[in-house]
Parts: sequence; structure tokens; C-alpha cells
Amino acid sequence: MMFEDTDDAQLMTLISEQSRPALEALYERYSNTVYSLAMHMLRDAGKSEEVTQDAFFNVWRRAGSYNASRGSVTAWLFSIAHNRTIDELRKRRRDQTHVQHGVDLTNKPEENNGSGDPMRYATLQFDRSQLKEALFTLRPEQREIVILAYFGGLTHSEISNQLGQPLGTVKTRMRLALKKLRSVLGPQYLEQTDLGL
Repeated sequence: MMFEDTDDAQLMTLISEQSRPALEALYERYSNTVYSLAMHMLRDAGKSEEVTQDAFFNVWRRAGSYNASRGSVTAWLFSIAHNRTIDELRKRRRDQTHVQHGVDLTNKPEENNGSGDPMRYATLQFDRSQLKEALFTLRPEQREIVILAYFGGLTHSEISNQLGQPLGTVKTRMRLALKKLRSVLGPQYLEQTDLGL
């Protein structure tokens, strides 16, 4: 069965019914982007390939839990990949951490933001939490573009190609999303925090 004309949501329905060809079609569409997302963060080809495989394995296992009302398939997939990449970064950090005198230094603030300032670290964590909540105030198509840009590190042109949408549409949705985020978070928020937006 060919899936070229099948949209992502239909593929997810088929995957939830254990259709391997549907999973293969989704993999063909998005594996390069998932790999690029992981590679952007990990800078390790082998680990990025592992993250990509794990992300699609999770899609296979959790396809029934996908909820279209909470966002697009790509946003869900990239969220899975992003979380798996973060897990890999934590594992890497844990592997590099030495336990001294029975104290685990894994979560020292300076290891997480490079500044060594616990107050800055706490503020950054709070900011990220606020941003995550604010993302869910966006319309799904806006949230998807912000996620692709922020978590995926994609340019507007790459997002346009990935989603098959005109570049102008992507730019407009990004502009509207950032405007909404500023109204929810405060106008100075996105300018004062280093969140990649």
C-alpha cells in the first residue's frame, strides 16, 4: 500500500492498528528531520541515529495515545525525539560525573547553564516552565512551528519544506505565535531570556 497521499493523522491511525508499512511511511517522511534535531543537540552521529530509532519505536508503542486535538503528528513526534535527546544528554552528563564523598554532583547548576550561579539556574528553570505552559496557549499550527524552530533548530525555509507550507505562511504563523507568547509571558520575557526564540 502506498501512503504518499495519506496525511500524518491517517498514518497514526494505521500505526495504532499495528501497520508496519504506515510506520515505514512516517519514518520516510520525518526520520531525517528527527535525526537532524538529535544531531543538532548531541553532535554525535551514532547517538543521533539511536535517538531516531528510539523515537520511532516509541511512536509504534504509543501510537494509540496520540491525540490530534493536542497538536500535530510532527509536534508529537518531535516532542518524543526531543525528550529522548534530553535523556541522552542527561545520561552523558551522568556518565561524566564523578561521585565525591558520596555526593552526586550530577545536577549542579553550573553544569546545566554554565554560569555557576544557582539563582540564574533557578530563574532559567522557572522561565522554561512558563514557556512550556505558554506554548499550549498557541493554536496547534503555531505551536508546531515554534517547536520545530525551538526544539528542532530548523530555519523558516526548512520548516516550510518539512510541513509543505508556503514560506510566507510559516513566517506569519511564527510572528503570530511570538506575539501571543509575548502577550502571555510579558513583552520583555522573550528578549531577556535565552530560549532560542
